[in-house]
Amino acid sequence: MNDFMLTMITQAVISGILVGVIYGLVGIGMNIIYGVMRIVNFAHGEFMMLAAYLTFTLNRSYHIDALESILLITPLFFILGMVLHAIFGERLRRSDDPEMASFLTFFGVSLVITSVILLIWKADPRNIPFPFHKLSVFIGDIFVPMGRLLSAGVCLGAILIISLFLYRTYAGKAVRAIIQNREAVSIMGIDAHRLSSVVFGIGLALVAITGSLITLTFPAITPVMGQSYTLIAFVVIVLGGLGTPLGALLGGVVYGLAESVSAVFMPVALSPVVAFVILILMVMIRPQGLLGRVTTRI
Repeated sequence: MNDFMLTMITQAVISGILVGVIYGLVGIGMNIIYGVMRIVNFAHGEFMMLAAYLTFTLNRSYHIDALESILLITPLFFILGMVLHAIFGERLRRSDDPEMASFLTFFGVSLVITSVILLIWKADPRNIPFPFHKLSVFIGDIFVPMGRLLSAGVCLGAILIISLFLYRTYAGKAVRAIIQNREAVSIMGIDAHRLSSVVFGIGLALVAITGSLITLTFPAITPVMGQSYTLIAFVVIVLGGLGTPLGALLGGVVYGLAESVSAVFMPVALSPVVAFVILILMVMIRPQGLLGRVTTRI
């Protein structure tokens, strides 16, 4: 292997890890919503896309950069999640088939969000100026894009906070208990309905963070990118396992590495194929995921 190829592979590994951390945060939001309520949020990627377009508008109208917009958009999406739970949550959970009912409901929501984005922002790709003077950091012959580095750092901070919530607080431990056995938790006197509402808000808040960061990570946002991120979230859940933020992070990194490294050896358009082959092998060999203890039913 010559030096050029070694540099290319090292570059791909670094890029795959950084993007994989972002994919991990995308997966965590869907992971906890599905784990607690068995609601398949098929509009997960569209919510992320909506957050990205709101970030674009805040930048163009008020000169607020992507990192600052997180502070404004995240609480908004948390409230939106609680409102959506109040409208759909209990009705879907009490249906005969919550997974299928929620899948169809949020498929409709995804179409509504895409139509609203097309109506307001049109179909042209959008981007915002990078807010910092330094575009990349060089380590020898390897360059690390500053946008991806910052985004991965923010995602790791968010994952640390959600992990501390789940493992160090009473409410977080109750959420993990609901993922394991909702009926048993209700018998213990815990208000599962109230916690579910909070979890739905947290799930959308996390996806709002990634939506703002995606404007720093990739050159443009489009009104058709939502479905891709919804599929990535599904893959991350299956790879990492249900109910564990660390598993989602690991699943995201595995997906990011597979996508990035395979692009060195084959056309970029085929790189997702490698990631999905890994997904199929994971389902066949270890259906509960790398760190999950509960078998996923997606």
